[in-house]
Amino acid sequence: MYDLAIVGGLLINSTSKSYKDIAIRDGKIVEIADQGYLDKNQLSKAEIYNAKGKRIIPALVEPHMHIKAPLGGTVDILDFDSASKCAAFGGVTTFIDFTSTLPGVPLLQSVEERKTEMEKSLLDYSCHCKVVSLITPELASEAMIAEWKYSQSKDPQDKAKVLEANSLIEKTINDRLEEIPKIIKNEGIPTFKLFMTYRKASVMIDDIHLLKVLDAVKKNGGRCGFHAENNAIAEYNEEIFAREGKLDWKYFPEYKPNLCESEAVNRVLHYAELLEAPVYFFHISTKESVEFIRQAQKRGVDVIAETCSHYLMLNKSYNIGEDGILYLMSPPLRSEEDQQALWKALDDGTLSLVSSDNCTFTRKQKEAPLGNGPNDFRKPISGISGIEERFTLMRWAVEQQKITEHQFVKLLCENPAKIFGCYPQKGCISVGSDADITIFDPEEVSRLERSDLHYPEELEYSIYREFEAKGKIVSTIRRGEFLVKDGLFNSEASHGMFIKRVIS
Repeated sequence: MYDLAIVGGLLINSTSKSYKDIAIRDGKIVEIADQGYLDKNQLSKAEIYNAKGKRIIPALVEPHMHIKAPLGGTVDILDFDSASKCAAFGGVTTFIDFTSTLPGVPLLQSVEERKTEMEKSLLDYSCHCKVVSLITPELASEAMIAEWKYSQSKDPQDKAKVLEANSLIEKTINDRLEEIPKIIKNEGIPTFKLFMTYRKASVMIDDIHLLKVLDAVKKNGGRCGFHAENNAIAEYNEEIFAREGKLDWKYFPEYKPNLCESEAVNRVLHYAELLEAPVYFFHISTKESVEFIRQAQKRGVDVIAETCSHYLMLNKSYNIGEDGILYLMSPPLRSEEDQQALWKALDDGTLSLVSSDNCTFTRKQKEAPLGNGPNDFRKPISGISGIEERFTLMRWAVEQQKITEHQFVKLLCENPAKIFGCYPQKGCISVGSDADITIFDPEEVSRLERSDLHYPEELEYSIYREFEAKGKIVSTIRRGEFLVKDGLFNSEASHGMFIKRVIS
């Protein structure tokens, strides 16, 4: 017997649309039939959901978001329970977060800790494994001091301390590298994130270690993803801008100019070509980066890249004025010319998906580091919301004819699942797939005023308040269970499941 049947709706996938009825049993899609042709005997005890006049798409997959991520001495306001609610109202049933960025923590330990934290999620979930600086600042400092002492003394005992410190560094690095195959093959986490900036926070990985990680991940069937920004450019400009008194929000995009991103992107592409390693780029924002990626793809480099909804919808003019603090994120917002390049890259396939990079902070949290001082872009926490808004923003893009409704499904549902190794379990509506389904009313307007969203009350603002689009989510289903039903959240829904992923 079926458990649930969705009838009367228009099913839209990445290539076609047609009126279909969908039957679900034990959390899986078991039959898709022309309307009125589901097995009537199996329908007798099923819940019938009437989707007449509605549109049915695969539930969204969110591959890039941050929940309870330590940043600037605080953490964002969402936990995995409240994030689940926001995501469900945004049509999402699967999300992929990240492990911690704490240097010196074994990778497997960070994976297990994150998996435990994510058990509160109502959505199905996974995580990318962050690989930050492979050695702690303390360990690096000890080695440098030992080297300096020996250079001054030439004492054999000091030389022994140098050898001991270097041996410990080598062991620490090898220990981290040896964890990689276990994370990929045992934990089912084949994707990693490396930072090319944030040296002062001990998060940046230097290039020699980047190459070692890239090679180890490649050899074990994984893919490295990158936060690509040139740290030297950012730190140099920070000094210069401070000296010149150019620290207002409006200078933030100049502090990390297009070159800051594109140089780092191009460098990784050369490394990927050298090692014949697959790579991924998070949050691409510039026209130059897009072109480097496009040309690398033509050369046969295995590179996949995303952009984020904020780079498509917002530009650097939003950093001007007293609300500019709300629009700080890294990489920064860019020019309209960059936006046009991003849309073109989504259309021609150079960029493969649109993520939210959700990391939600209140205005109070952002302003706290300023005290009573003047505007200073070095001090506030970077990060914005987006896990709920992404659906409406990309529906707006459909209305504006920037993408088609089929591209919508490809960019937000199908491609994320394929790229990150959970397709066809997720990302499509087909027999045998998880019954992860989003149903929306194509005539009802979805708005993004603060009062329309489901974030915790302490969030005072919506950066996307001016956007609206036809197409409001009415129901979100995860493995056959309603998370949102006819606009109401199901607080009694069961918890989500960890998804073991394999990429090809």
